[in-house]
Amino acid sequence: TTDSGKDDLRRFHAYEAVFSHETGKKVLTYVIYSGGIKNARDTLDCGTYSYKISPIFLTQKSADEVFHYLQEKSKKGEGFTDEDYAKLSLTPLMSSGQGKKDTIKTAILLAKQDTRVTAEKTVAILYTMADKFLRGSDLEELKEVVAMTRLGQMLYDDGLKAGKSEGRVEGSDRMASLTKKLLEAARMADLQLALDDPGYREKLMDEYGIK
Repeated sequence: TTDSGKDDLRRFHAYEAVFSHETGKKVLTYVIYSGGIKNARDTLDCGTYSYKISPIFLTQKSADEVFHYLQEKSKKGEGFTDEDYAKLSLTPLMSSGQGKKDTIKTAILLAKQDTRVTAEKTVAILYTMADKFLRGSDLEELKEVVAMTRLGQMLYDDGLKAGKSEGRVEGSDRMASLTKKLLEAARMADLQLALDDPGYREKLMDEYGIK
């Protein structure tokens, strides 16, 4: 989302050098630019040689075209390929006639039509994009959309496991109740924290009066 010219290239070159040294392999670096960046420096003069990356400018790509193509495939009953999902996951970084929120929402709704692992991973990527780019009511709206997908179900299942890991039936029941409450409130970030932090989990249970 930013273009720092030589500083970026020096950093990328360092990554390549370390990776090449550790693996003994040749390394090719593709840099994906978004945030309205339409051109960027791709070559660095290193003295006796030049270092070069391959830039990809996503603002030159149209999210609307990707959506139209996938919507047509869906109408025909054709399944999405891995390449389709790869493009879908990058649509928030492309240009679009829609705002960022609606672009991500459209992408999530397309991805949630499938239940395969690739579709679930795409939803997870898109949710991460939403968390990066959106704030306030826009982010809350996207959380509600995600809560209706299999990712939401996965978080619910994780909640049940967290309760069962306490070794008590009542612990499982309490965690299931908390998970249900947080999903209904679209508090996805709080649910993830509750799964990882027992102290925060108890705080939320007190908030909802779960004994």
